[in-house]
Amino acid sequence: MKEIEQDVLRTAGDYFAESPSLEERVARIEARDRVEELLAHYARCVDAQDAQGVGAAFAEDGEMCNPGMPALKGRARITKLYGKLLPELHTSSHLIGAQQVLFVSSERALVHAAFQAWDSYKADDALDCFSFGFYEVEAVREADGAWRRSTSTSRGSLRRLPTVACVMARA
Repeated sequence: MKEIEQDVLRTAGDYFAESPSLEERVARIEARDRVEELLAHYARCVDAQDAQGVGAAFAEDGEMCNPGMPALKGRARITKLYGKLLPELHTSSHLIGAQQVLFVSSERALVHAAFQAWDSYKADDALDCFSFGFYEVEAVREADGAWRRSTSTSRGSLRRLPTVACVMARA
């Protein structure tokens, strides 16, 4: 991850930045892949309407913070919320990119990524939702070796947009 210090762009102090051995460098690449997979896993599970899969991406005491919603703490609560939200969707499409990963330790990483999402709802009178912004995720490597979200915050903009069906129904 890059940062600006005294008007100079430099690599942030990454735990793995000075990996002297080949084994340590390979471990960093593998850990980075697993951490990046967390965000892709979340997007795929939301789009597939898989609440259990969404919840599985979080640590047991994981926390999720989204604009306009109270913070949720605990995998069970996050899974329960998505179990209520996802069945309301007709379709969903999430795109994630520009991921930057900073390893604070061999067991903890910070991730910054951009996202765009389009959600279409089953209810005829519900407006589609287009959202875009950034995810800030703290990932932790748990005892089983899997990386999971410890905290997940999204920042961005939500726009409710009339679909063709909504516009025609009002005509």
